[in-house]
Formats: sequence, C-alpha cells, structure tokens
Amino acid sequence: MNKRAQVRLIGVTAIIVIAVAAILLGTAKKEGAIQKGVAEIAADTALVGQRVKVGGSVVPGSWDKKSNPMRFEIREEGASGGPTLKVVYSGQVPSTFGDDVAAIITGTLQEGGLIEATDMITKCPSKYESATGAETVDVLLANGAKIAGKPIKVTGFVVTGSIKPPGGGERFRIAAKAAGGNSVGVVYEGALPDGMADASSVVLGGSLGTDGVFTATSVAISK
Repeated sequence: MNKRAQVRLIGVTAIIVIAVAAILLGTAKKEGAIQKGVAEIAADTALVGQRVKVGGSVVPGSWDKKSNPMRFEIREEGASGGPTLKVVYSGQVPSTFGDDVAAIITGTLQEGGLIEATDMITKCPSKYESATGAETVDVLLANGAKIAGKPIKVTGFVVTGSIKPPGGGERFRIAAKAAGGNSVGVVYEGALPDGMADASSVVLGGSLGTDGVFTATSVAISK
C-alpha cells in the first residue's frame, strides 16, 4: 500500500470512528437519564440541567389537554400530598392519561422543579367490576329525566372508534349492544382500565346529565 492510500485509509477510519462516537454519545445522552423519585428530584437543585427519569401520579386538576405544550404536575405514586414536579410535554398524549394516572416522565430538569419532557409513558390500571345491579344503556336513556343528576351504575359496550384522549369533553361512548344500538356519550378524566378497547363490556359509576351525557366517576371492565 502506497503512502497516499495509507493516508486516505487513516482519514476514512477517523471519520468512521468520529461518527460512531457521536452516535454512541447521542444514545447515552438520551438513555442515560438519572432515575429518582419525585421528592428526591424536587429537593436536589444539583440536578438542574440534567436529564432525569421519574415516575409519579398525575395531580388531579393540574392539567389541560387543550394547552400546547401540555402542562401538568406529578407527585409520588399513591400520595395525596407532598412535593410535586411540574411537567411540560409537547408529544403525543396517551389515551390512558388522566387524573391520578401513573406516568413515567423522561426529560431535562429546569429550575423551579420543572421537567421539559421528551417522553411519557402511562401505566394503565387493571380494574374489573361485576355488572350485577347495573342498568343498561336503554334503561338509562328511557328514564333520563327521572334519574338525571342521581348516582347510578350502568353497563354497556364501548362504541367502536369512540375512545379519545382526555381533556376534550366526551371520552368515549357506550351502547346497549356490542354491535351498536342506542348509545350515550361518557365524560371521564381518570385513567381508563388496562384492556379497555372497542366493544369492551364496561361498568360505569356516575350520573346522567340533563344534556344526556353521562359523567363517570369510575370505569371498569365487566367481569
């Protein structure tokens, strides 16, 4: 191999090494997040500017799906109080997002306990309930004026294609039969149970409004 060929080979090798190093560095920065709890991150100002990964429960009422980017707060899972972290997230919001949902956030910590998140994963709760004693959608609609505003348990089937992310009003619809039929819109800001999908048989707790929309306080998959 002549000298010119050797120089060319060295140059190409150097470029490859630099490119590989850049890829590895980028991957390390993305995946090398510091994992700590909400309280730990909130109390450690030395983490400002660092990439962190933290899991916590979404504080009820702290979010607005219509805001862009989306802003909300999280606290330690299962806690009703204590330190919180603010989150700003401009990515796709999971359909299971809602009040008290367990969310895993990855992003850069800023001053004031604010995380500029690039990734968010929600952990879906598993919830099952017997439909015994629950009214059907047909009964609900037939007696709307009599039962409006009163707590009631109702069962039905999720209308295909009706499930939407939280914050936009109607969350999904339920029908009297899996194949369709009379249906009612459901407003719910909590976490949807794991496994809930089109045509799932569900049991809801809540009340029917005078506008014919059911406001749910609980959603479970029928046993």
